[in-house]
Amino acid sequence: MSGYDNRGGHDRGGHRDRGGYRDRGGYQDRGGRDNQRRDRSRSPGRDGGPREDRFREPRRSASLNLLVVSDLNKGGGRGGHQGNRGGPPPSNLPDLPKDVPIPEGARQVPYPDLQVQGTVGEKVIVQVNHHSIESLPTKSIYQYEFRFRVPEDSQIKGSDKVGTQQLARVLMTKEVTEFLGDNFVFDGVSLGWSPNLIVPVGDTQTNVVELEKRRDGKPNSVEVSVKSLGPLKIGVLVGYIQGGKIDLNPAGNESIENILKWIQAVFRKDPATRFITRPNSSAYFDRSPETTMPLRSTKNVLEARRGVFQSMQLRFGRITLNVDTATTPFWAPGVCLIDTACALMSTQTGRLEGDFLANPEKFFVACGRLRGNFFNIRHLKSSKKDKKIRLNGFSQRNAIETTFEEKVGDDESVTQSTSVSDYFERKYNIKLQFPSLPLASTRFGEFPLEVCFSADGERYKEVLQGQETADFIKFATAPAYERKNQILHGLKLLGHHAVPTIAAHGFKVDNSMMNVKARILPAPRLTYGGNRPMTPRDGRWNLRGLRFLRPSTIKSWVLVYLPARQPLDEAQLERFGGEMVRSFSDCGMTVPREGPPIIVGNPFGNLTQVVNDSVARAHNTFGAPPDVIFIILQGASVPIYKTLKVGLDVHMGIASQVMLQEKALSGRGSAQYLANIAMKVNVKLGGTNCIAEEPLFKAGRCMLLGGDISHAAPGALRSVNPPPSTAALVGTWDRECTAYTAVASVQESLLGFISNVKPMMAEILKRYAEKNSGKYPQHIVYYRDGVSESEFQTIKTEEGLKLRELCQELGAQAKITIIVAIKRHHTRFFADSKIASKLGNVPCGTVVENSSSVNDAFIIAHPDLQGTKRPTRYVTVVDENNMGADAFQRLTFNLCSSYARATTSVAVCPPVYYADQACERARLHLVDAEDGKMRLGPVHSNLRWNMYWQGLIQISPSAVIDASFCAFVSGERAIHFFVSYWALTIGSICGFDSASNMGIFSNND
Repeated sequence: MSGYDNRGGHDRGGHRDRGGYRDRGGYQDRGGRDNQRRDRSRSPGRDGGPREDRFREPRRSASLNLLVVSDLNKGGGRGGHQGNRGGPPPSNLPDLPKDVPIPEGARQVPYPDLQVQGTVGEKVIVQVNHHSIESLPTKSIYQYEFRFRVPEDSQIKGSDKVGTQQLARVLMTKEVTEFLGDNFVFDGVSLGWSPNLIVPVGDTQTNVVELEKRRDGKPNSVEVSVKSLGPLKIGVLVGYIQGGKIDLNPAGNESIENILKWIQAVFRKDPATRFITRPNSSAYFDRSPETTMPLRSTKNVLEARRGVFQSMQLRFGRITLNVDTATTPFWAPGVCLIDTACALMSTQTGRLEGDFLANPEKFFVACGRLRGNFFNIRHLKSSKKDKKIRLNGFSQRNAIETTFEEKVGDDESVTQSTSVSDYFERKYNIKLQFPSLPLASTRFGEFPLEVCFSADGERYKEVLQGQETADFIKFATAPAYERKNQILHGLKLLGHHAVPTIAAHGFKVDNSMMNVKARILPAPRLTYGGNRPMTPRDGRWNLRGLRFLRPSTIKSWVLVYLPARQPLDEAQLERFGGEMVRSFSDCGMTVPREGPPIIVGNPFGNLTQVVNDSVARAHNTFGAPPDVIFIILQGASVPIYKTLKVGLDVHMGIASQVMLQEKALSGRGSAQYLANIAMKVNVKLGGTNCIAEEPLFKAGRCMLLGGDISHAAPGALRSVNPPPSTAALVGTWDRECTAYTAVASVQESLLGFISNVKPMMAEILKRYAEKNSGKYPQHIVYYRDGVSESEFQTIKTEEGLKLRELCQELGAQAKITIIVAIKRHHTRFFADSKIASKLGNVPCGTVVENSSSVNDAFIIAHPDLQGTKRPTRYVTVVDENNMGADAFQRLTFNLCSSYARATTSVAVCPPVYYADQACERARLHLVDAEDGKMRLGPVHSNLRWNMYWQGLIQISPSAVIDASFCAFVSGERAIHFFVSYWALTIGSICGFDSASNMGIFSNND
């Protein structure tokens, strides 16, 4: 039986009361595209999108500490659903008080002045979106340890573990809330705190909480044990602050860690009960017209929501509350799963069944993104219609084929077999319009998709693609002056000064953003061909009149054109070839006098044959195989891109450069475009575009290392056999530290350190010695990406010590400095009108120190692009080179102008950027081994010195996965590599939560 009989009686209205699929709240009745066009005038403050009355009803979630409040219709117009941001929303919330008194039983925190170490540059004051926590309690705050277990008579499958939903219900029961008191806070796992002594210190109190019985009548109880651990040692934190160590990572100091957990829990309690959030998340969302935008590219089944982020941190010599915006995609609530399936399948309602029958696998893959989401059922009129049900998957049989035994009359023993389709028509007077589709499978039974509607508060957990990304970015980005107003609005929503729990625990928060000391570093000096100097202006410069420092030579080349639609005529392609000759020559490169021969191929045909024909054509024309193959595509195509790159990198050893027709042959800005292409090709062929002058490089043989780990998309990681992570190391081998070589490896999924780091570093050092007469570097500066504060010690032991061991084994007397680059954070800086850009951003070269005892600084190295600049935080965790603050900051900032593929300073220094690119490129090289597992294939030896990514290390045994799944993942990740530079150029997502959904990074948001 599919679980239908227990969902209510026959008093649910007939066919005329409920109607069919459309009349039950289908696409047209829920504000779909046509309805939105008709109803735009009904929603004040928006030029389209959902009507305001859809935002008024608050919904409670069963998640831990979750209350979804969707009636916070605050602010003004935010533009249309096309993504126009409009102006900042005028807040109807009261202004924040300028002076908040210190709560009773608390005292002012004695913060010492943060002594900055750097001296170079223009000194300025900037604002930062951190708010100082001004007071700590003098009274006792008691810490409690909780243990939850399911008694034997309530266990399911013999497990005594308490699930998240069950734990939430326990903590919301009247007996538990009364026992713990109003000012109790919980960390969501096992620790709680209260200013009240709930249980005598050292004692443990155990109670059994009875929840509502299960459907089968079995008891549903949870045993709760509370042990009092005594008062927090807040004096330890005060001493930590007064000792000037607040800027250091406190990991390993249990007393400090527990105090920080307590502060996080105090400030999380109130917003977690008023907004949409997740357990232990720092982002909070409501759903109102000014903070929500449907993504039209998804047929409005997805929407972007802008919320508020807050997190307690130790920054700038203080305990601070970091408040920012966060933007994340959600599934739009109230959308029928039929409409969702149509959007995911890229089809129309009338063709959905036919498309499913023609290709069932496509349906299950596309709609698999819904697995784990909650939905509501609309065919019931009782309170059960508001019940949120989790979607476990989809049945293999449809509504006609799925049958169950239905009781007849009042006699339980008399049943008859009926299909789901017949059951709904007879019992609910609903004739299913899509009986051939699979059913939604849940723990309560199976339901036709047309009676299932997406619930509110469901985050989209996959990676956005294509136009979805563009729409999302357009909504998420905001100029700095607007971002500042959005943060102020979020601070008003949080209302810390009016939260009783915060005052009860002794905290006072300064409602004003902190003013911090900053410096604007001088622009680096770049050297181009002929020793011609160039000084960037606000992080930008132009190649006009400049030649590469060490230009490469192209003796043989070919242009492959792969039109997917109406092709251009050959004359246009020949003119483009002539422009290539002029542009490359202007940059100093040596190229043939005539343009490259042209091969026109079918992108959906035999690409291997197309490449072979192009190689033969170049050989016939120039008497040698091509040094580089240029490829023009009509639109980005991941499968074509992957096939070409793998074939040329791995099998043929020929450098390649892919271009898009809409950029290359648009006729606008072709000279600048080809100059950018020349920069990329010159480096791929072993040339050097320019160098940034750096004293460290003249002090002895120096090597820059960059390391990164790339993990698969969130959706792939939730699979039974998650794909491996790819790790990469890049290293310089020339005197000026501009020429990079790279190695890559695959390892266990989500592992935080590079497991094969020693053999990978050995290969990098071996290559360095090959190019430097057998000598090893005297100075190694290792920039490590993708590391959180809690992993600093792991990097020192798992990577730093192994590098030191390797140098000793090789006899290399190298001094090692390890610098961690942190991109994903929510710290933003705002400048006053005297130094601010048009967007309100701080100038390029701004550095703000976060520490008075270690090299720890935020550096803004990139120019205005769009949105608010995101600084990169650099923290030195090992420093045998004894780099002072000025040297550390100068090196890092100057390197950002040496990125070989741009005439702008980039947001993260090139060793980090190249390592990230190498990780993504490595995913393209995953190959199927004889044992059916995936291995990382080697790149052709011809490209050993001419690319950023080569010489790939074999996979570790723990990371093998199914070939078919990994092939899918590698194709998906290829998208990210293909658009990585584009994403870095135009800006990315607002906040950590959104970035995790994008799979790309940028420092403008």
